[in-house]
Amino acid sequence: MTRLKTPKFALSILLAASALVAMAPAQAQPMMGGMGMHTDGIGAHEHMTQHWERRQAELKAKLHLASGQEAAWNALTQGMKPPAKPIGQPLDRDALAKLTTPERLDKMNAWHEANLTTMQAHAKQRNDAIRTFYSQLSVEQQGVFDAQTLPAFGRGRRN
Repeated sequence: MTRLKTPKFALSILLAASALVAMAPAQAQPMMGGMGMHTDGIGAHEHMTQHWERRQAELKAKLHLASGQEAAWNALTQGMKPPAKPIGQPLDRDALAKLTTPERLDKMNAWHEANLTTMQAHAKQRNDAIRTFYSQLSVEQQGVFDAQTLPAFGRGRRN
């Protein structure tokens, strides 16, 4: 068996310790901390609203609406507009961190239940607005609308 020389041994110990130190901050973060979640929800909501407005402008340009369809477009965008503020109150992450996993699951389930009615009402309003607008489009425009509003998972790529 060959004996490691002291400098090589010291270097290997130093590298191993560096790797452990580099991993420690990543492991110390909460489980969902790096998954793009926002703690206050406001930044995410503003981002979603800006993205929605950009997508609506792109869709309108691709549809080549006639002047008689402008009122229907305005009704669509009004009916689809995201709420001015997030639908539900953000969860208190500090309070959740103090709970056990089963307690945390119960708390999150109660939060979802409390906000479900509001979310369903918003979805119905949005769907009714889309159906009304869609009926005002020509067959060609309906094809464009279908292609542009297909969820990202159905297109194989994200726009």
